[in-house]
Amino acid sequence: LEAGDRKVSMRHPFMLPSVAVIDPMLTLSLPRAVTVDTGLDALTQCIEPYVCCVPNPMIDAISMAGIVAGAGALRRVVDDGSDIDAREQMCLCSYYGGLSLANAKLGAVHGFSGTLGGLLHAPHGAICASLLPHSWTINIAALEGRVAAEDPALAARALERYAQVARAITGNADATVQDGIAWIVDLCEYCGVPGLGSLGLKESDFASVVEKSKQSSSMKGNCVALNDAELTAMLKLAM
Repeated sequence: LEAGDRKVSMRHPFMLPSVAVIDPMLTLSLPRAVTVDTGLDALTQCIEPYVCCVPNPMIDAISMAGIVAGAGALRRVVDDGSDIDAREQMCLCSYYGGLSLANAKLGAVHGFSGTLGGLLHAPHGAICASLLPHSWTINIAALEGRVAAEDPALAARALERYAQVARAITGNADATVQDGIAWIVDLCEYCGVPGLGSLGLKESDFASVVEKSKQSSSMKGNCVALNDAELTAMLKLAM
């Protein structure tokens, strides 16, 4: 829902279903672009809870299962929308992401997405896809730099979580956080993810977007509190 100049979710106990049926057959007709946007959003909704500032053991297991499912299936389903096994894996990725974000936190990608959705009137998934690789770049730079100097233990814990995700998405037991960034960048390029500039964002919007996004609950779940310069840099990279 749009609320003024941002998109917000609508929640109420009466909206909770007694039964949820997730049928990959119903996704076979999804166009490629929608498959890309929703698929990368689902993957993001598993990654962000895993690396958020308040993880927990139950969600670690669920979100990691979603990360593995999404990372292994997204290229396949983008190449062949009729691949029912890949469609099922992406449905699981989406389901696990929903469980994860409801029981942990998200991060900077979703912290920006509500504000940008209201401003640009662009699909939520497309915005998240544009931001995903750059959230890694900015968060890891902050952790390796100023956070490591201020709180080495916090930086080490957060970076290890990113390394665990990097190993999961690449399938390489020796993968580093930089390998994880490279894998996500390559995936987004392969999928043809557009930049935020092509969705209508202008540099003159940056200050307002940063200020509004800092107030979002998702941004407050980011692994580290990013300053205005770091948030602005993320938007510039995503253009």
